[in-house]
Amino acid sequence: MKLRGVLILLLVSFAAPAAIAQESLPTTVKARSEILHTIRQEKLDLILPGAMRDNNVDMWIHVTRMGDTDPMAPHFGPVYGYVIFTDRGGDRIERALFGGGGHPDLFDIFGSREISMAIEGYNYGHQDPAVWNEITEFVAERDPRTIAVNTSDWLSVADGISHSQYAKLEKILGPEYASRIVSAEKVITDFRVRRTQSEITAFAAALEVHREILERALSREVITPGETTLGEIGWWVREEFAKRDLDEGYDPGVSIPRILYSAKSEPIDPPDVRWWIHHEDYVIQRGDFLTFDVGVRYLDYFATDYKRNAYILREGETEVPESIQHAFDRALAAHDIIRANVRAGRTAGETLETLVTALEEAGYIYTPFIDIGTLDYEMVQEALIGTAKSGFSIDLHSLGNNGGSLVTVGPSVAPFRSDRDDLVIAENHFFAFEYMVHTNLPERPGFPVSINIEGNHVVTSLGVEYLHPPNTGIILIH
Repeated sequence: MKLRGVLILLLVSFAAPAAIAQESLPTTVKARSEILHTIRQEKLDLILPGAMRDNNVDMWIHVTRMGDTDPMAPHFGPVYGYVIFTDRGGDRIERALFGGGGHPDLFDIFGSREISMAIEGYNYGHQDPAVWNEITEFVAERDPRTIAVNTSDWLSVADGISHSQYAKLEKILGPEYASRIVSAEKVITDFRVRRTQSEITAFAAALEVHREILERALSREVITPGETTLGEIGWWVREEFAKRDLDEGYDPGVSIPRILYSAKSEPIDPPDVRWWIHHEDYVIQRGDFLTFDVGVRYLDYFATDYKRNAYILREGETEVPESIQHAFDRALAAHDIIRANVRAGRTAGETLETLVTALEEAGYIYTPFIDIGTLDYEMVQEALIGTAKSGFSIDLHSLGNNGGSLVTVGPSVAPFRSDRDDLVIAENHFFAFEYMVHTNLPERPGFPVSINIEGNHVVTSLGVEYLHPPNTGIILIH
């Protein structure tokens, strides 16, 4: 599947991002609901068969209950009870719901009202074993060899079933079929990371709004040197999201810019020394070089996560200081090397090995992060003592349904996400093209600047294709 449907959107976005961003997302609840409904239909029609068959799963039982939001709710809609997918051959997976909710476009079979009432707890029917015979007989008639269930010891999105629900499911299935239960983590992983055209188009639209807001935040529209604080920039962005009925892609609060290089000559000692300053009340000064990382949540389904860099010009300056520009250019030079070596069909682990080799051959020093802040930076400092070479750290993490945290589903190319090394990068894989390049500065010996480049793009059969214009320069603020 290629990016045909999204090309027109992207071409228009590239031509006039600020003008189109206001209109690039549907504004009515009805329009957004229709988009999400289309995505759900296409995921079940086009992605579900391969996700089950490639993992040798005959039946997938996904158990949810009222009052306990399930991680897979964005994919199935407002349902509760027992969602049962059965591979009975052909092009389509049979889709049944024993419980409540469920749109008739998404499910073929609905259980009786008695089942629904039992799940809701009416008349204590959930305690009557006879109520559940309907599901028992349904499963026995299909006689699956394997039954994937939403339980996992590490992947939260695949572990929505509670202990009591699991125990009840075992009773409903009986000893013979309960013995055939396997984790649904691989099915859920493939179901989520294999993307349809409708997903690609919607995600690209959200990314363009993200870009417009982020780049406006790093401008004189928002920033007055000597007056504006980092926290004020973050809250301005949050308000812009609210105007568009978009949730921020992270926890409640506000994402604020981080200062990589301060106008002051001496280093500052914040809690995380990869970044010089990360405090809400810091007042931005001329001569500051910063990075800003925000995320948009759209349709309660997609989450974006990428950055831009900006420099506050000193009086009389017309460009970025030579040392900072050199460090940024070193970061950009790594971009083309990484892009050329990310391909669909390789595992995350194979991709990391390939990238490390290619970057080392290009003269970079591998400085692998373990993502715990101060110790990472101290390792970078030690590795770059007495050298003009730049270090590099890689975190090409999967994303799309959340902002890319360590619990994100899918192949992620990073040394501290090695539990996903065996996952194959599928065609139409959404990922954060994120990496850091660390370079010594003559005026700041011993404290290399760490420049984080990050965009959100897609891997197709052609390689890495852009879903939004990539970061190619430092934004100048006069």
